[in-house]
Amino acid sequence: MDKKSLKRLIYTIGIIIIALLSYKIYLISSESNFHESNYKNMKMIQNGEQKASYSFAIVGSIKNSIDVFQDKMINDINADKSIGFVISTGNSVLDGTEDKYRILNKSLSKLTVPYLMGLGESEISDGGGERFYKHFGPFYYSFVYDDSYFIFIDTTGMTSADWQKDWIVNELVKADNYSRKFVFMNDSPVEPGNQDLFADSNYIKKEGFRSFLKTQFSKHKVTGVFTNGSTDYEKKVIDGVSYYLSGGAGGVLLDDSTNSSYHYLKVDVTGDKVVVEPQAVSLNATHSITRRIESLWIFIHSIFYAQFINILLLMFGVLLLFLVLYRKVSKEVHYYRNFTGSGKAPVPDGKLNIAMFTNNYFPFLGGVPVSIRRLAIALRNRGNSVVIFAPQYPGAVEAEEGVVRCKLLNYRKTNKFDFAIANIYSPDINREFIKNKYDVIHVHHPFWMGKRGLKLGLKYDIPVVLTYHTRLEMYSENLPIFKMVFKNILSHRMTRKFAQKCDAVIAPTLSVKEYLVNVGVSRQKLVLPTGIDFEKYNVIDDDFINNIRLSQAPNGETLLCSVSRLAVEKNINFLIRGLKYVKENTDVRFKCMIIGNGPERENIKNLVDEYSLSDDILLIGSVDPEKIAGYYLASDLFVFSSVSETQGMVLLEAMAGKCPVACIRSSGTDDVIKDGYNGYKTPMEIEAWAEKVICLLENKNELETMGSNALLYAQNYSMEKMAERVESFYKKTIQTRNEQPRESKDA
Repeated sequence: MDKKSLKRLIYTIGIIIIALLSYKIYLISSESNFHESNYKNMKMIQNGEQKASYSFAIVGSIKNSIDVFQDKMINDINADKSIGFVISTGNSVLDGTEDKYRILNKSLSKLTVPYLMGLGESEISDGGGERFYKHFGPFYYSFVYDDSYFIFIDTTGMTSADWQKDWIVNELVKADNYSRKFVFMNDSPVEPGNQDLFADSNYIKKEGFRSFLKTQFSKHKVTGVFTNGSTDYEKKVIDGVSYYLSGGAGGVLLDDSTNSSYHYLKVDVTGDKVVVEPQAVSLNATHSITRRIESLWIFIHSIFYAQFINILLLMFGVLLLFLVLYRKVSKEVHYYRNFTGSGKAPVPDGKLNIAMFTNNYFPFLGGVPVSIRRLAIALRNRGNSVVIFAPQYPGAVEAEEGVVRCKLLNYRKTNKFDFAIANIYSPDINREFIKNKYDVIHVHHPFWMGKRGLKLGLKYDIPVVLTYHTRLEMYSENLPIFKMVFKNILSHRMTRKFAQKCDAVIAPTLSVKEYLVNVGVSRQKLVLPTGIDFEKYNVIDDDFINNIRLSQAPNGETLLCSVSRLAVEKNINFLIRGLKYVKENTDVRFKCMIIGNGPERENIKNLVDEYSLSDDILLIGSVDPEKIAGYYLASDLFVFSSVSETQGMVLLEAMAGKCPVACIRSSGTDDVIKDGYNGYKTPMEIEAWAEKVICLLENKNELETMGSNALLYAQNYSMEKMAERVESFYKKTIQTRNEQPRESKDA
């Protein structure tokens, strides 16, 4: 079987399993519920015409039988107009699951007379005790009909023995006022004479309880005790009490004795006379061997009918598991480069046609849109063609050359995010895509638009490169459910699975590359931070910079700066608490500008007010991206508290403005901050971080030296240098694809 057919078969079986589960849920939800059936039927019996002479039927071990109980026995009972009601001694279901109770209810609904159900071991299995109570009522109960007293006893152990003993004594005392006393229970207090395959399970094991019951039954002269057997009928008289062992409403006949048969008991009551006779249900087979075979088939058919959906689910589940395992073990894995490839050059003139796919882009302000735009500009400056496939934002009418806006599936505004969800299923994306012959596809997210880009790469055999911008696990708090599952399991598996389908991966920092290796991504990798657009720094005039200093630090205070989206994952509360410590432990005056906006703005403002820092910490809000460089150039020190970054893009931008950095050590900061050279990085401890800030505030020479070092370091990360490196990486990826086709790369 080829790969496509196998994949199609796996999806088909998965759909069948989902359909079966849906159908099972539908059956449970659509079928009419039945509650307290025993009580309702008891009232029907008592409210009917009560006669001195009457008959009732007793069935045992129905076991969800269709062929015997539903199709034959019920017809016989309905045809006998003398039978006023039916009593079950227990084991009416195969097990206590909900679907077995519903199948039983469907069978019982065919009876034309009321019925009462006793409790057996089958009813309480698989947690069925609660379902029995819900559908039929209490485990033990009694009622009166004519001059007869009917008592139902629980022998399954679900009811406390001592509690039930007191109840039984009281019931038998009440029953002494009536001519006849009938007792019904699943297990017998009398050891059966015919020890068939099933007899032990219908025999009360506790000798004390057996002795108690037999003593009480004899003392109160019980007319008849009816217990449940398998398929045998047996009668014993002990101390003047008649004990009837009877089953045979379902199950399988494996005993050759004449007592073994499908049957029910008919009890005729006339005055003081009570006659109990088994009523056989005949089988088609007559010979003992064929009789057993037919009995076995009836039992199997009942099981299959009752378990039909479960059996199909099991079969398809096992088949699905087998196919998935087969797909894995039969897939050829190549860990070495294919040296027999064509070795052809990626593109004749060295210039590339590049398609980029992103879940967000301008006018949405964020690190990913900034990174994409800078890379695209720098690649175009090198002569390459870049087309960005991005969502269409409501109200954003200005068109940008080289950007394809994808229609939205939904635009959702929340307190934390504005989601512009592109319609990745739109055929317009494919139509726009095929207008150009792309050499490489660059996706910026391991889901949604990223997945659409990957599918186009697979379809048109174009290499796909992923940049892992965002630590997905850090956004688990934004999910309504399964937060820990996503944080600790799903986010990492999703990243690995997607990255393994790509041809190459770009990691913004060495720490992110290490993470990708740790989660099992084996594709070729490039460490490439977002490039800095130094042109924006060169066009900022001195007057703009001076105005910022005069407006924000009018009394010559040391000016601190932080740029961040105001969200929980950015850890701004740590920054506020750290600056509170700084103010309390130094005489150097400072102002700190926090640039950015977000859902936590109000909470952050409240915290600033609570700490009496409103004169020291300035919530600037959003700043035009074209002007942000002026704020870096006006500042003396950049402070940063986020630990959710994959790269420290704002740190490099701040250093390009000659700002040293005080930050927390994390995957996004560890690679760009050289401790004691261009800033400080500390553990996420208020005192440790604040002491480094104080150190720089109180040592102006060290602050100035680190600022110069920061600028020198940032110059290694210009847009032009980053574009040159990524262009080379694209070409290497294309060359690898030519030598090693995608089919042999799938892991």
